[in-house]
Amino acid sequence: MPIIEIKNLNYKINHKPILENIDLKIKEGEFAAILGPNGAGKTTLLKIILGMIDDYRGKILISGKPNKEWLKQNRIGYLPQGEKQETDFPATALDITLMGYAGVKGLFRSFSNEDRERACSFLTQVGMTDKEHQYIGSLSGGEFQRVLLARALMSGSNLIFLDEPEASLDTEAVKGFFQLLKELNRQGKTIVVVSHDLNILTQHTSFLICLNKTLHFHDRTELLNAEVIKRTYGEAVKLVDKLY
Repeated sequence: MPIIEIKNLNYKINHKPILENIDLKIKEGEFAAILGPNGAGKTTLLKIILGMIDDYRGKILISGKPNKEWLKQNRIGYLPQGEKQETDFPATALDITLMGYAGVKGLFRSFSNEDRERACSFLTQVGMTDKEHQYIGSLSGGEFQRVLLARALMSGSNLIFLDEPEASLDTEAVKGFFQLLKELNRQGKTIVVVSHDLNILTQHTSFLICLNKTLHFHDRTELLNAEVIKRTYGEAVKLVDKLY
């Protein structure tokens, strides 16, 4: 059984089609990427899966259950798009990581020493050893993204969603972050990432979903070809020559 299954998904805003006739299966343990140009519906698809958008037609299943039903009983690690790094916000890397467990603990309940040790272990896992007490305003962009990933891991979920985590990062930081995601995938995490960086995705992910309102490709990364990219991106295909 796929961990995520989408059946005949259609979504419109003011009668304008945003997603059309989407049928998709993602297996457990996959490192899947949703790829496409700006305005292709990538973030919308992610939000529908996560239960943030309701007025669509079709079925969304997670582990064989309707997504809303599954989400009531389970947690998902999630890095939203464009989360700002507030330089003057008095929170440490540890504080941000612990927020990933707040939904379990409940509002206004304090964290135990065990919770803090667990959060520190996730910070270590994402390469932020000994930085738990560092304020987020002093972190680099790449370090901040790693803290957000530690927060997602703190949820305890084996299913991690990321929406353009490479935004505002330099090339080396992007490579390091995706290498970290690949290692987490090897450890058993199912990862779904939204991105427009074709080069980095073909190097690190195992399953590509090429989306531009409808699906143009969804299969193993190595099976992607130039013709599929042209259909997905239209005229914006200068990067194709670099790959093929």
